Order: sequence, then C-alpha cells, then structure tokens
Amino acid sequence: MSMSKSQPNILLIMSDQHNPKIAGYAGNAVVSTPHLDRLAGGGTSFSNAYCTSPICVPARASIATGRYVHEIDAWDNAAPYVGDQPSWGHHLSRAGYRVTTIGKLHYRDSADDTGFPDQRLAMQIAGRGDLRGIAQRPQGGVPTVPGFNAILDAGPGETDYTRYDRSVTGAAVRFLEDEIDRQPWALMVSFVAPHFPLIAPHEFFDLYSGLDLELPSDVLGAWDHPAVHVFRKSFGIARKFSADERRRALRAYLGLCSFMDANVGEVLAALNLSGHADDTLVIYTSDHGESAGAHGLWFKHLMNEESVRVPLLLAGPGVAHDVIDTPVSHIDLVPTLLAAAQIEPSDSEVSSGISLLDHRALETSDRAVFAEYHANGSVAASFMLRYGRYKYIEYIGERPQLFDVVVDPAEMFDLSRHPDLIGVVADCAERLRRICDPVAVDARAKLDQARRVQEVGGVDAAADHTVAYTPVPGPAEELG
Repeated sequence: MSMSKSQPNILLIMSDQHNPKIAGYAGNAVVSTPHLDRLAGGGTSFSNAYCTSPICVPARASIATGRYVHEIDAWDNAAPYVGDQPSWGHHLSRAGYRVTTIGKLHYRDSADDTGFPDQRLAMQIAGRGDLRGIAQRPQGGVPTVPGFNAILDAGPGETDYTRYDRSVTGAAVRFLEDEIDRQPWALMVSFVAPHFPLIAPHEFFDLYSGLDLELPSDVLGAWDHPAVHVFRKSFGIARKFSADERRRALRAYLGLCSFMDANVGEVLAALNLSGHADDTLVIYTSDHGESAGAHGLWFKHLMNEESVRVPLLLAGPGVAHDVIDTPVSHIDLVPTLLAAAQIEPSDSEVSSGISLLDHRALETSDRAVFAEYHANGSVAASFMLRYGRYKYIEYIGERPQLFDVVVDPAEMFDLSRHPDLIGVVADCAERLRRICDPVAVDARAKLDQARRVQEVGGVDAAADHTVAYTPVPGPAEELG
C-alpha cells in the first residue's frame, strides 16, 4: 500500500502498571507528572479507559491485536502473543511505515513474526512464562507467594528495571535524533516503571519523603468478596500493613511514577527537537493499573478501578484539547492507529473497537467496554462490563458486584443487591453475554492452561518455569 503525505508519524509510549488516578492531569495533587500533564493539556485525555485484562501478557497481546483475551487465547502470563493474529505493526508495515519498538513487549520471542521487525532492547517473557501461577487453576487451587515482602521492601535505590528504563529512554532519544529522516515512521517506546519492585531512584523517592502522605482507606468494604479473599491469600497480602509500611510503599510507587514521567519527558523533548512534533500522533497508555493500597489491596489482577482502568492520552495533528468521559478500551488502539495511517482493514481484521479519532463514535451513550481475568491469584474467571455510569463485575461461581463509579469513584458500595437496581444488573449481565459466554470461556481457559502445564510435566514441574520478575534483556551493566 502506498503512503499518503497526510499519514502522520506515530509515537506510542507505554508504561507498566500505572494507576490512572496517580497523575497530575487526573486530579492527583501530590504526584509530580509534569510531562504527562503537559501532554494531556495539549491533547485529549480519556477518563474512562480500560485494559482488556489486568495483567501484563494478556493486556499487551490485546494492545497489539485489538482483540479481547478470549478471542486470541491470551489467558495469562504464560500465553504470550506469537504473531498468529495480525498486529498493528503488520498493518502499518504494509502501509509503508517504518515500525520500530524499543523496550518491553512481553511477547514470546523476538524471532516470531509479530509485525515488529525492528525490536530494540526487547523484553520478552522468560522461558514459558508464569506456568506456576496457573498450574492449579483447573483444579480450583492457587499457589501462595510472599507478596507482603514486595511491600515491606519498598524504598529508594536502583534496580535492573530502573537502569533498563534509562537505556530505553536513551535508545528512543537517539532514534528520534538520528533515524527519522525516512517517513512515515511508527515508534513504540515501552517502559517497565512503575511496575514492582517498589524501589524508586533516590531523587524521585525523595520528592515524597518529607510529605505526610494521605493514605487511601485500607478498609475492604465492598471488596470483602470471596474472589478477592482468594487473591489476597494467594499473594500473601491478607495481613494488615501498618500506616508506616503503607506510606513508604506509596512513596516508592509515587517515585516510580515520577521517574517514568521524567523518561517520557526526555522522549517528548527529543521529538520536539526533531521538528516532527506537529506531524506525529502521540499516544500514552499503560498495560494495566495498580491498586497502590486502595482497600488494602496491592498489585493488579482485580477489577477495581485502580487495576483495570488505565491512563490514556492522545496528542498531535487534529487532536483537540478535550477530556472524553465515554468508556474506551485498549481494543480501540488498533482502530485508532489504522485510522491515523488511513488504512482500511478487511472485514476479517475488524475488531469491536472504535477509532479514538472518531468523535461521532465517541459521542455514543450506548458504549460498553469489557475486561476479563483468567490468571494467577484466582480459581475462576472474572469479567467486567463498564456501561454508562455503572461497572458490573461477574465472577464464575460467586456473587456479582455493581458499582456506580460516577457517584462512588472509590467503589465503596456494592449495589448488586439493591432492589431498585435489579434491572441494571440483569441488563449488564445480558450485555456481557453479547460479548462472550462467561462459563464457556472460563472452561476453555482452564482446558488450555491444563494442557500447557501437562506439556512441561505437570503441576510440580511448572514451578521450574517461573521467575519472580521478568529479567531484563541481557546483563544490566551492558544496557548503557
């Protein structure tokens, strides 16, 4: 396909595990995110954007393909994208774009044809991924991991991940300085921060060390739910943390958010210096969120707003300064990129997403977005439907939840049993079933997980295929 002179360049910036509430532009008065704030101030922010699954590998497979998890069997962190469904990289490459990625991908292997031929510092899954985390799910069991240590160990310092992110920034800056003479180009810059471990570089941790941070309520409240109890026990966070422990962990997380923002700022500065800011569509998002202590919860994996909702910003040619409240999803990113590049996909390549550049589509009041979870810390699937002011969560084998996130953004009150809202619950359940059959999807996920575990020799052998954190690509000292 020949390129059009009106095709913009594309810069997709991704972080990992960024709570959408922890950004200045989102109304957080404590965290320092000046570069994201400036990006939001010059473009469009989406206040109700959701991932398709609140865990890394499935979320990233959906971002690549524009497909829901159950459509591509990307159930968990041992089911990575392999290129069997076309990605936005495939589409843009065929349209004449030079497509480059720098940083975390979390696919299976760089040798796979995932549509990204130029991968730099590519972080993929380790081995077969987290088979240990899913090994017992088909039998209704979950492994226990000492997640409380990840909270207690929070503090200042450097890790392989912070060093890696600096290397990703350096490589992205060099690309924008030296390699954008041929257009159009599409560059994905993908950071690990603010993903655990909660170790923030000193200068960013110190931004918050002198503050008496107001902590989110650690009362479970509406999240006193059987599925949440399974998650808390599995991740070793059923115990209560002290205020000092929570405050230190929150300082580290805020520091990592500011560290990530500083890296984003360096990339955006290089784009501005290149002279191509006016003809480049910039997108910022994160693969999923982070509970960050809300309701006493940490990590992701759940359908609370802090975990399943994501930051999403657009800026560039033709993008208005606006805040969009219409629910949107990561499955909308592929249609957005194709629309920007003026690519007309075939019927077989069309997902249920919409272009975020299509203002008419964004004005609909009937939009519902969907997420699902089939991975570690759970014994059965959970499904989320955001429709209008309501968020409906359905659990296989357990009671559902319903939240009015307009009047109750902290999700303190489960309305699923409110007598006046029985019709809303039924309507949301019916809309969810227009997307998938929850029971059938849960069964299919567990069959696939059981198959993959047996391929390595069973439940005990699966433990040998799990690492605490995905290692950086190569020795950290070689990253530069």
